[in-house]
Amino acid sequence: MRDPRVNRIIGYVIFFIACGFMIAGTVSGGVFMAVFYVLGGLFALVSVVWMVMKVRCPHCGALLYLKLYNIDRCPQCGKSTDPNA
Repeated sequence: MRDPRVNRIIGYVIFFIACGFMIAGTVSGGVFMAVFYVLGGLFALVSVVWMVMKVRCPHCGALLYLKLYNIDRCPQCGKSTDPNA
């Protein structure tokens, strides 16, 4: 998948799953708390790595904004981030 907009959405979905594991760990307590926290931390790490590797300009390879900004144009080269354009 080369579309950085879709990859950013996938990264955020993974991050929200990590947040869900953290909340479940806080609510459950005990041994499950540590398991949920570890799973949440792993998912958060995967989310960050995914977004840093995949949310890049298809033309120049520059890292695009990971925040919820509009990324229709690359801030480095100014070209469209649509990989089909």
